[in-house]
Amino acid sequence: MKLFSNVSRLGVCAFGLMLFAAPVSAAEFGDWDANADARLTSEEFRMNFEEVGVFNAWDENDDLGLTESEFETGLGDDATAFNTRFGDKAFDEWDVNDDDRLSNDEFYDGVYASYDSDGDKIIEEPEFGDIGDGGFWDV
Repeated sequence: MKLFSNVSRLGVCAFGLMLFAAPVSAAEFGDWDANADARLTSEEFRMNFEEVGVFNAWDENDDLGLTESEFETGLGDDATAFNTRFGDKAFDEWDVNDDDRLSNDEFYDGVYASYDSDGDKIIEEPEFGDIGDGGFWDV
């Protein structure tokens, strides 16, 4: 059963990275933009990003939190690319309650804020484009 769990986790990670490896187009942005207002709220972003399953795949012990070790293991060979895009202090910055683990909310809020480059709490299509064009998730 543990082997199946690990294989499932690998499959989810591979699927997530593969999903973001494809270039992001206006149609894909539109798929994420549930109300078609040309803006992604944190709710729209999270709903779609959660479907990829990165957080759950990286949460090795299924305790609904990522330790720094689980986070680093999840990054694997992509740690350099991640640090280039998000900075090498992302884990600490995203851990807003300083409990040395990322909750589901902290993880998704951190990813969302990282793509909201102008800090207006909305992701516009040019910001979203970075997910598939040079962003970490397309590595």
